[in-house]
Amino acid sequence: MSFEEFGLSPELMSGLADVRIKEPTPLQNEVIPPALQGKHLLVKHEAGDDGVFLIPALQKLTTNGEVSGTRVLILTPSVERVKELDETVWAMGYHAQISSAALSMKGIRTEQEQAMKDGAPVVIANPGRLIEILENHKLTLPHVDLIIIDEAHGMENYNLVSRVKDIMQKVEGDPQVLIFSKSNNKAAQQLSSDLLKNPQVIGFDDDAVSESKEEAKSEPEAKKEEPEADTNDQADEEFELDQEEVNRKLAEASVSVVLNPEEKEEAEEKKAEQQAPADEEEPEPVPEDLKQAYIYVPPRAKISTLLAHLEKTLTDKIVVFAASKRTTDRLFRIIRKKGWGVVSINKGLKQEYYDERFGKFTSGDMKILLVGGLSATEVELDEVKQVINYDVPNEVEEYKYRAELVGRGKAARIVSLVSKMDKDDIDEIVKKVGYAPTELPLPEEVKEKKSRGKNNNKSNKSSGKKKNNNKKREKKRRQPKKEKQSNGLPRPTYDGLSGGKEGDENGKRPTPSSSDGAFGWIKKLFN
Repeated sequence: MSFEEFGLSPELMSGLADVRIKEPTPLQNEVIPPALQGKHLLVKHEAGDDGVFLIPALQKLTTNGEVSGTRVLILTPSVERVKELDETVWAMGYHAQISSAALSMKGIRTEQEQAMKDGAPVVIANPGRLIEILENHKLTLPHVDLIIIDEAHGMENYNLVSRVKDIMQKVEGDPQVLIFSKSNNKAAQQLSSDLLKNPQVIGFDDDAVSESKEEAKSEPEAKKEEPEADTNDQADEEFELDQEEVNRKLAEASVSVVLNPEEKEEAEEKKAEQQAPADEEEPEPVPEDLKQAYIYVPPRAKISTLLAHLEKTLTDKIVVFAASKRTTDRLFRIIRKKGWGVVSINKGLKQEYYDERFGKFTSGDMKILLVGGLSATEVELDEVKQVINYDVPNEVEEYKYRAELVGRGKAARIVSLVSKMDKDDIDEIVKKVGYAPTELPLPEEVKEKKSRGKNNNKSNKSSGKKKNNNKKREKKRRQPKKEKQSNGLPRPTYDGLSGGKEGDENGKRPTPSSSDGAFGWIKKLFN
């Protein structure tokens, strides 16, 4: 079958073209029709085919017209999956103007709380963070009509199954549920048993759901049939404690419980850094003939400067270094609209996703690689045409590492975007390197944009002054003696009057003062 045969909207079809999805996969051919019919599904699903559930989810939103509140809820156990799915929803739903909210355990809680209050049409969430927000703010989900459980097999960790059940208590109505899992483990069985109604099973045995329901029913019955222990007999028996045996068994059965694995990983990384050998290879000095340059960027013009520079110097392989994952995420969304071919990698990215994205760049499928929070020593670059410092590194050594990419012939040149905030860092780099990079002119498009902004501000100010001067002359003629009644108190500022710029509640406006300047004084002289 083709996507046209599914009856997908033109907007969604355009979104699929943007992400280079041309034909449905075999699994999509099996899943999308029953999903669009509203059936509950349990699907065996391997990573890499997110369209299998995102396509029917977005299609439901496009066919419902104007909607209010959250209509699609996607629950996934992984922090990285939240980000990945959010990016895919944004790309697929761009032409349909479908927005989404990402609620991961690493996200900013205040922003996530506001997104839930605003009612984003699609919410992609880690169960733990979502239930926290719902309970803390006493929120419910009254409009949800589709719930997708992604990577259900991973819900076995950190007691996520119970949190999913708690979330379901906050859902009003009777939504359609789709469960996708790599295996039919205990977590997948529990979720299927509790959430699915007359489901269609794809990829697993047809009786997978019925078996899990029978097991769920048999557990409490088995507990009832267990004979009660004869506590009286046990109490009468003498018990001698062998402390050495107890200690040995405790050691064998000890379990390391990690309440926050992310913090543990960060601590281990810091410990590894501290234990690194002191004789680590130092970066080579920056040669004087290195092709390095910088662009001085005016306030609030860094992104537009980057885009203009990229458009002017666009080649097949460009690397952009940024200080954080947040910055690369923002740049990724903006540059992707240009259709230039961009991927991003950042600190903390899973190895499988890192390899996939980095491979697309090195193979030439993508022209631009965004690097967030990583050192140049951590990225194995080869044959790169240009290195761009979107954020100037605050360590001179890091600048030298990036410069080595150029010095060794792996890149043609290095360009830094220097804002007012970066001035101290670039000054320190120049001081230690020994010479300054060449200054490149600000792109003409950015100059024109800034100049238009200044002209608009000037015209607004001048028109405002003319209007105010006319009002002041009328005031002067009507009440020439009003200015003398000051009672020695300071005159309120123009914006500080009870009526704002329109005057007080009686419609009266302030008289001209000495702050009008010579031009205002001459106008008053001839009135």
